[in-house]
Amino acid sequence: MKLPYSLALATLGLAASYAAYAATPAVTNAIKARQASYKEIGGAFKSINDELKSGSPDMNSVRPLARDIATRAALLPKYFPKGSGPESGIKTRAKTEIWKDNAAFVKLQGDMITAAKALDAAAASGNVAGLGAARTSLGGTCKSCHDRFRAEL
Repeated sequence: MKLPYSLALATLGLAASYAAYAATPAVTNAIKARQASYKEIGGAFKSINDELKSGSPDMNSVRPLARDIATRAALLPKYFPKGSGPESGIKTRAKTEIWKDNAAFVKLQGDMITAAKALDAAAASGNVAGLGAARTSLGGTCKSCHDRFRAEL
């Protein structure tokens, strides 16, 4: 049975469009790395919050957590290459606005890096009040970005 010419063209067009939008290995790896990093950052942030809520945080537990957050935050900008949003076909909470208003997103990433470094410095100093203030600042920075650039599940 011969396919009609128009059906063959439509099939070819669909295959070509799928190939154009299929995530490349680099995009797939970036999405996986960013999701893993954010999961680790969230876990570390929660642990620091729990320590602060205890009233007497164990700074020996907090220090490596704060250092991990700062280290991971510094790496995050490379995990948002073009094509790693919803158009990748991979489940992600990254909104297309990240690339539409990239200057605002990059600024918020810089704010996060700065706030994460301040959290790390406060933890390293052992200053509990400073740690609490730095935690609040970082949390606010995270919220600002999430409100604008992260999709709800």
